[in-house]
Amino acid sequence: MKKIKTLCFFILFIISLSKLTFSEPFVVLEYRGNSDRGNFSSDNLFLKDLNYNTNHVVLKNETLSDIMLNYYGSSAFNNRILSLAIVHFNKKAFVRNNPNFLYSGKKLHLPSINEIKNLIIKKDKNFENKDKNNSSITSHIYFFGG
Repeated sequence: MKKIKTLCFFILFIISLSKLTFSEPFVVLEYRGNSDRGNFSSDNLFLKDLNYNTNHVVLKNETLSDIMLNYYGSSAFNNRILSLAIVHFNKKAFVRNNPNFLYSGKKLHLPSINEIKNLIIKKDKNFENKDKNNSSITSHIYFFGG
């Protein structure tokens, strides 16, 4: 009985102590670098080799979603960005650059992950020269704001 009273007193003490102190929210950041790429247990060639690209001839009644699912898989990529990248590299295979209207019989270039990154991230020549002297921009974490 004495142990229970002591335990109750300790719990009440902790609760009252927490009301007296002021706590602020905090954020814990975990930086993984590029090492998280190896955690995919997949046979997807696009994930194994970031420079891997391939071509595909569109069959009758085949959709862009079907093609992306067959080649890129479903879990590792944002399908909206991926479809826009494929349309960008294959403008003549789509009606008015619309990913929903695909011509059958056209040869599609399925871009590599690095090609998609280069499409999204515009590189500044001055920035590249500065980056050669430093290790890598991905090895730094920057905080903005107060």
